[in-house]
Amino acid sequence: MDGGPLRIAVSRAPGAERVVTPLELFFDLVYVFAIGQLSHHLLEHVDLRTGAETVIMALAVVYAWYMTAWGANWLEPDRLPVRVLLVTLMFASLLMSVGIADAFDGRAWLFVTGYLLLQVGRSAFLIVALRGRALGEHFVNDLIWELATGGLWVAGAIADGDARLVLWGLAVVTTQAGVWALHWVPGRGRAIDLRHTEIAGGHLVERFRLFFIILLGETVLLAGEAFTDEPFELERLLALAISFAGTVALWWCYFQRVEGIGAEQAETAEDAGDVGWWGTWTLTLIVLALIGIAVGDELAIAHPGDDTTLGFTILTFGGPALFLLAQVFFLHHALGRAPRSRPLGLAALAILAVATAPLTLIAGIAASSAVLVAVAISDTT
Repeated sequence: MDGGPLRIAVSRAPGAERVVTPLELFFDLVYVFAIGQLSHHLLEHVDLRTGAETVIMALAVVYAWYMTAWGANWLEPDRLPVRVLLVTLMFASLLMSVGIADAFDGRAWLFVTGYLLLQVGRSAFLIVALRGRALGEHFVNDLIWELATGGLWVAGAIADGDARLVLWGLAVVTTQAGVWALHWVPGRGRAIDLRHTEIAGGHLVERFRLFFIILLGETVLLAGEAFTDEPFELERLLALAISFAGTVALWWCYFQRVEGIGAEQAETAEDAGDVGWWGTWTLTLIVLALIGIAVGDELAIAHPGDDTTLGFTILTFGGPALFLLAQVFFLHHALGRAPRSRPLGLAALAILAVATAPLTLIAGIAASSAVLVAVAISDTT
């Protein structure tokens, strides 16, 4: 089938190199705001319900980001229609982001409208841009999934209370199932598989790398805000230093070992789709982990001498545990095994979560950060 002039104008030729553009970096700035909004939403009420709300919205936000990153990978970034697409999706992302704080209250429609404009608009553009290739047919399948899950998002916006929580929870579960199934559709099957994605691996790895830096940056910003919003105390300064050490350890654990393995595999693979797919799932877990870590650190910096709560313990030790699990997940796929430092770190976090339960918040972040620092040191030797 003839792909038409738009496909010729905007789609990247299979095998062509692709670099991250300034516009893509500009696009990512909206997600700095989005991650901050998610963290503040959880910080307002550290309880089970708010935690569930935050997880639901975080999964929607990271899905919106990585589907845009994948979609842009198949396009020529300097073409005017592609630039217009990314700017339009950036505004839709902004609408979604400003709705996060009150998405389960009075701004449900703002969050849903931004989210659906992103998903449906991106898929429709890629269907036209990639017409005549298997990728174009894949995005037909993707659009079917987006419209189906869109019904759940709309139904949730109409409902309220527990019904909204359940409907939106079903929406994100269905969305992730669609990604896992490579958007299989009855009667159509799958249009592509992970060995024939035509993905530019270097570009996708770089996008993941930069998004992780954004997440760490938001963690630093939240810690700084927590410190400046409260009166100066030496104990609070110590909590800030501990939080910073933990953030540096997260950076080290990611770049010293895992990121290099992903980059090497992406460069050597005949098709980097498999590496990118597993990296996408890893990054999704890391987003959830870093939101939890950031909120736990902010609580400890603001109130270092307060008694530990169950919610704080879950965030402060569960966040690092999820981060290490995500790395185990990726490394086991890439190497067939994971370094012993990760399982040992998980065991240490579990033990210290119990041991520090009777202590103060600063003791909690000191213990969890110490584990991350130890894992980082093990990657160096």
